Amino acid sequence: MIRGTARRLAVTAACASGALALAASGSGATSRANTTTGRVSTNLTRAGSKVAKQNHNTLTIAVTSTPVSINPALNGVGDPLELYNIVAYDPLIYQLPNGSYSPGLAVKWAFVGTGNKTFTMQLRPNVKFSDGSALTAQGVKDYFTYYAKVSPDANRLTGATIQVTGPLSLTFHLPAADPEFAYLMTQDLGTGDVISPKGVASPSGLATKTAGAGQYVLDPAATVTNQTYTFVRNPTYWNPSAIHFKKIVIKVLANETAELDALRTGQIDYMFGSPQDTAAAKSAGLVVTKFPYLFAHVEIMDLDGQTVKALGNEKVRQALDYAINRKALVKGLLNGFGTVSEQLLLPGADGYSPSVDSTYTYDVAKAKRLLAEAGYPNGFSFKMIAYDLHPGETTIAQVLAAEWAQIGVTAQITVPPSITAYVADMSSKKYSAEVFEFGGQPMYLVSQQLLTTGGFYNPFNVTDPTWTKLMNQGATASASAAPAIWKKLNRYVTDQGSYLSFADVDQVIISRPGLEGIKASANALNPDPVAFFAG
Repeated sequence: MIRGTARRLAVTAACASGALALAASGSGATSRANTTTGRVSTNLTRAGSKVAKQNHNTLTIAVTSTPVSINPALNGVGDPLELYNIVAYDPLIYQLPNGSYSPGLAVKWAFVGTGNKTFTMQLRPNVKFSDGSALTAQGVKDYFTYYAKVSPDANRLTGATIQVTGPLSLTFHLPAADPEFAYLMTQDLGTGDVISPKGVASPSGLATKTAGAGQYVLDPAATVTNQTYTFVRNPTYWNPSAIHFKKIVIKVLANETAELDALRTGQIDYMFGSPQDTAAAKSAGLVVTKFPYLFAHVEIMDLDGQTVKALGNEKVRQALDYAINRKALVKGLLNGFGTVSEQLLLPGADGYSPSVDSTYTYDVAKAKRLLAEAGYPNGFSFKMIAYDLHPGETTIAQVLAAEWAQIGVTAQITVPPSITAYVADMSSKKYSAEVFEFGGQPMYLVSQQLLTTGGFYNPFNVTDPTWTKLMNQGATASASAAPAIWKKLNRYVTDQGSYLSFADVDQVIISRPGLEGIKASANALNPDPVAFFAG
């Protein structure tokens, strides 16, 4: 199973391709493991104590996905992929569970002037990488030069220049405004997971060993590729008191059933689950944590009506929106692990607006009336793609097709046999819409990926002057002015029916009793294992 931002990486690889908290942060030695406070959206359910409590010495995490590479420049982002890197590589900027930022390898950072194009950074002094290399501004610049050449996620660095302004200071000159540049430097996106100068000089070695400034280092003797990855304490870590476990082990298991069996029998401590696992987990005395993670929607890709003229009509798209019984869908398919939504953002994300969620009340009669006003009283047909990048997306597509059939609209659904086929189908322009679940992000990042031309999610290269205007305004606006602009864009996209959002889908975590620090929010989607501890 591929989740959240990791799912976006899978698509990128197959193609070969908060709040704006950007003011300078303090330089205190705030550790990653000690910064787990803040507003988070979690729901904990405990049911007895039939299994042993969390061991204080070892944390064992189960996943069903092997890493692309343990080299952080190649592996990608999002759970579960980022787990292999996050324990061994400290980020330049650490993102707290509530989405705000804290010092990491950088202690200060800020945009200079206006326009969000010049970004300065001051590094933490006296930091050693696990191979003994020192953290320096020149080393960080060399890392970004390497990263920009090899990473499939380096597009936001394209055209950027980096100026070393002192032994521990740098300035990034960006070719275009990027108000979320600080977020790029966090552990959640991984670009700021700096590799040591020795590692950059010999990148082939990064496939079998780590070269970071994080809390742990890979133990090759206790590691079996694609099966078990063992990380032990980094003796050179700059803040040793922050390390909670002697070692962290990541085990690759066949499926969620195997993971749950291993958790019940004491072989693992933490896994990514699904709603179907929760009853058995609670019965076994395990802890279930859930929090909003994805927004589920239908993307109308043929927004100009290039292949299906009807979809170019705003009233037609609004009719499709009114014909979705969101409450019934969430209740019937998400089993209590999701909520009704009509927008591209999770609650708490920059640009989120509660009022947007009351735009389309389920109304079949109104949907039929809008179709008639648009000139389609007898409906029409279009082709829609659905692929289970997240379990259940194809089932959702069938439910939506049945609802639209009530207003005379026929959605012809295609389910690709593989992710490679899905990528090819998306770019073929054969399909006018897709069912998808996208990881929650601030509106700037959502708009950059979903609304810009030339991207994977805009195969018809649709342009809209209002999109462009608001995206440009939001990108260059100050941190205080930007949220209002992103709310306008969020409202506009919903009103025009280009994205028919219907639910926020929860992430499910299952863990051993006594494992604490599992926190996340709409602005920080992936719990950080170095913040976990035995209670």
